[in-house]
Amino acid sequence: MEGLTIGGKSERDEFFKAHAARYFALSRLPYFDPVRMSVIDPMHNILLGVVKTQWYDTWILTRTLRERTSTKKLPRELDRIHALLTQFEMPSWVGRLPNDVGYPAGGSLTSDEWKAMVLVYLPLIIPLIWEDSCEAAQQEHAKKMAAWNTSEQKRQARADKGKRKANGQPEEPQPQPKLRMHPRDADNFLSLAAALKVILARSLHPSHVKPNHHFITHIFTQIEDFGPVYGFWTFLFERLNKILKNYSVNNHEGGELEVTFMREFDRERRLRCMVSAVGRI
Repeated sequence: MEGLTIGGKSERDEFFKAHAARYFALSRLPYFDPVRMSVIDPMHNILLGVVKTQWYDTWILTRTLRERTSTKKLPRELDRIHALLTQFEMPSWVGRLPNDVGYPAGGSLTSDEWKAMVLVYLPLIIPLIWEDSCEAAQQEHAKKMAAWNTSEQKRQARADKGKRKANGQPEEPQPQPKLRMHPRDADNFLSLAAALKVILARSLHPSHVKPNHHFITHIFTQIEDFGPVYGFWTFLFERLNKILKNYSVNNHEGGELEVTFMREFDRERRLRCMVSAVGRI
């Protein structure tokens, strides 16, 4: 883009269509690299992006890890995970997962909980779940494939005879059953967890691959530029946001909101000092 000048809106729109990026004057600088100069937050990229996609999109939504039956007589993968989680005795600084993680009642996880999930809990739990349930899932898939092949043969025979549906349209083939638990999922997840331990994989179905899986490849360059991820991820800012959200404010504009924040902050500071002083007596 060196030497390029784009003035009118139509030229800028054409440039955006061609390059999927908006032109601006800094782009003409020979040392300007917008990709390398864009800081990727590891907390959102890895924990709330890649790890959440692996757990929620790849295992929960696809029912790879199934919930309990309606009668609660048949324990399934999620129930076994919950049972194993109760056996962990962890220090207070390690995030604890909700009792119903994986269920809607478990709610959404915080970044601390996602971090603990991928670095502590799941590397120990997932291999056990796959060891106990993967063979049954493969047998289940084999039965579904046999039933699907029989159904497809019958459909093809009806099509050869020229039979159609009541509306006159040809009968469409049923989608082929998918394997619920891939045999290498546990090993691939351990590779992902090991990689995240180094920088804090990809074992996903193609439809579950998101931009985060590309962005994570740039983090190695970010570490070269800015140092360890602890120096530029946004855990501190998220904690401050949580503290500020817990303050009672009047939501009035014109400077009143800022004053209320400062009053709440000062009140909490004085309370902490008083409690600390009492604790030393």
